[in-house]
Amino acid sequence: MTVSVILHDTAGATDAELAFIRQSVALLREAVQAPGFGGSVRQADYSSASWQGRHGNIRELDGEGVWDRIVHGRESGHCGDHALNLSVEIADLPDDADGKGVIGATRIGTLPIFSARWFLARCMAADDRVNYAAHLMHQWMHVSGFVHKRDGDGRDAPSVVSRLVRRTLEAKHGEQIDAQLTALVTQSADGCDCCRVADAPLDARAA
Repeated sequence: MTVSVILHDTAGATDAELAFIRQSVALLREAVQAPGFGGSVRQADYSSASWQGRHGNIRELDGEGVWDRIVHGRESGHCGDHALNLSVEIADLPDDADGKGVIGATRIGTLPIFSARWFLARCMAADDRVNYAAHLMHQWMHVSGFVHKRDGDGRDAPSVVSRLVRRTLEAKHGEQIDAQLTALVTQSADGCDCCRVADAPLDARAA
């Protein structure tokens, strides 16, 4: 069973940014379609794989449940169409100057994904489409309904699957991966508050 990744629209992006995002989406598609990716997702060590339905009920999924939502392209409240559907809006989110940067923000179960302009610029400067693809995967997991636990150990489903995307792409595209951006993406999960309160202000939903 093959899952695709479809970028439907992008708001607030320049032509150069749009081209970079599209290339990153192509890498994300390559990662989720790679042999062994599904097995990695199913067998990963999750501290939590908490999924929240449209009516607010939260339940824990296992690795099989996580992969089922990905491979069927199950956005929250929608039937699966075997595609990760993305809409991205480039937003002026707080940068990392004080160590509290916001890379992305996503209301649980909804599009668009809000992606930080400063983070996109850093990825473009480093020519690092891999970490941007991992960032998009992290945010899509929230669109699907996955939430972070408050322990912030970086082993919940959005964080783990994001890392698996980067790891899957590393063999073929490792020269693109910038270590500082990897650290930013990894550290951002520790304080991620993007999906705990559905009606919180945008800048309170960091990822």
